[in-house]
Amino acid sequence: MSKNRNLSAQPSQKETLSGFGYLAFQLLLLPSLLTWGNRQLTHPLTDAELNFTFFLLNFLAVLLVFHSFLGRSAAALGQHPAYFLQAVVLGLAAYYACSETVTWIIRQLVPSFFNYNDASIAAMSQSSYYLMVVGTVILVPPVEECLYRGLIFRNLYGRSRWAAYIVSILAFALIHILGYVGQYSPLELLMAVLQYLPAGLCLAWAYTKADTIFAPIVIHAAINYISIHGLR
Repeated sequence: MSKNRNLSAQPSQKETLSGFGYLAFQLLLLPSLLTWGNRQLTHPLTDAELNFTFFLLNFLAVLLVFHSFLGRSAAALGQHPAYFLQAVVLGLAAYYACSETVTWIIRQLVPSFFNYNDASIAAMSQSSYYLMVVGTVILVPPVEECLYRGLIFRNLYGRSRWAAYIVSILAFALIHILGYVGQYSPLELLMAVLQYLPAGLCLAWAYTKADTIFAPIVIHAAINYISIHGLR
């Protein structure tokens, strides 16, 4: 089955401006504000609870900003359910194939490589498993897909598909490692970025294949559930 690769549903100009504004706030201010606020509490939240609060605030903000875009994407899903199912199945298969290849490469180059983001999630999952499942499987995928695929990828796609893939993939990788930059050597930092490239690539491809942001949302949720379930 062939399909036109011109994506139809996209954020409006208002959603785009609000989305980029919120993305900047999320990256530059929200973590610090939450950390500061938590320190003021008589009984501070645990790391897992604070993380969940961050996830929930992002989820609510993204629903507020992108509710019209999500509605148009849901309509696109209803028009082409076969493309949606194809994108989810093929996207998941491609992700795990690429991920295994990248993992093998990393092991050859840096056998002792350690992903600090994965370790942090694993630690929080040990004490608050269900809270982390809700956060990473239900709250995180819509947020990251709306911001990195719907906002960044989609806005670049009409100008340059190469730029859309490269910028969105790198942005998605960097957001997962920025908090741990000082803990990585330069080579390990490169390996950390490399580790997130399969997800960024396959999620963006699934978006173009299905023409709905719900395809990468479902794939992202499945990947996160399988990952966190494996930590039990």
